[in-house]
Amino acid sequence: MEDISKKLPRALIICNDPYTGPVWTSALTQKRIHTILELSFANAFKRFDEIIPDLVIIDVTGSIPSALDLLKQLRNEAINPILLLCDGWKEEDLLNAYMAGVDECILKPVSPTLFLAKAQAWLRRSWTIPTEFLEPVQTGGLSLVLSERQLILKDGSIVNLTNLELRLLHLLMCRPNRTVSAAELITRMWREHGTGKISTLKNVVYRLRKKIEGNPVDPPLIRNVAGEGYIFRIE
Repeated sequence: MEDISKKLPRALIICNDPYTGPVWTSALTQKRIHTILELSFANAFKRFDEIIPDLVIIDVTGSIPSALDLLKQLRNEAINPILLLCDGWKEEDLLNAYMAGVDECILKPVSPTLFLAKAQAWLRRSWTIPTEFLEPVQTGGLSLVLSERQLILKDGSIVNLTNLELRLLHLLMCRPNRTVSAAELITRMWREHGTGKISTLKNVVYRLRKKIEGNPVDPPLIRNVAGEGYIFRIE
């Protein structure tokens, strides 16, 4: 039987309070949002990479530096909406959070009704697939399943992709054996978010190679063209 949860929007709640985390998780689950709760900031990024959520919600009590570090790490890997629930933060702390990449800071206490309204509003932005990604892509024996954010390899194994990895592969696989400039990749991958730069592009390429290349040191698929960009190479 097909896993229905795979068809639902996915939310990851990262919360260092064992009491409020389950409350938010229950509220989202009742609205048919597949929700995972992670109580450890140290394990949060690993869990994000496993789940590839549509929405990230960080509920932090104290521990401002670790929350900001986590925000920066997540934002370097994703364009998904990130919400931050916090209490007692000064204006400077909130400004630092926005600079680190958060999309909205929500001051606690907040009612479950308002929390749900904000979460659902941000999910509507995240879960809509742009029209440029609607056509499936099959190149060199690989299939990019856009609706599922998955890449099916030649041996049939499935690789789950983040939004940025999906966009990168789509841009490269649509033009096999042709170099796509780094400038174009950055512009089209980050679009209105405007947070892309060459270092973050390289990081996405590196992580994607680790997922799909047999030898990421000498990758057979995604190759760098020095001073120009990247090419998806097929025989």
